Amino acid sequence: MFDAEIAAKLLNRWTIKPPAAQHDTSQHDSYLDMLREGNLDFTHQMGRVTLGDVSADGLFDLESLVFVDGSRALRLRTPGAVPDWTQWAAFEPPVARGAENASLDASDESSSCTLEAPER
Repeated sequence: MFDAEIAAKLLNRWTIKPPAAQHDTSQHDSYLDMLREGNLDFTHQMGRVTLGDVSADGLFDLESLVFVDGSRALRLRTPGAVPDWTQWAAFEPPVARGAENASLDASDESSSCTLEAPER
């Protein structure tokens, strides 16, 4: 089992309302803190996918967790949709591919998307 699969299972069990806050206000409970407490090492990324012009309204927002084993957990949100976010999906670490399979033929793509990471 890879890290993203473990994380997706845990995160999908996380209720809409996080556990009750501790009496110590310096502690911050969140779904990311829960993963860190479980010694899962990851990078948290947020982004927006748009068609063409990055200033256009986004098709959807995405949240991604990339783990040290190369696996990834991902969820999406479409503005105005209910529920707000999809469930987390887990993706296995990428498999090394041969050079003959590594390139994509750009002429087969009917449209392109742009991933925009908001500035922090």
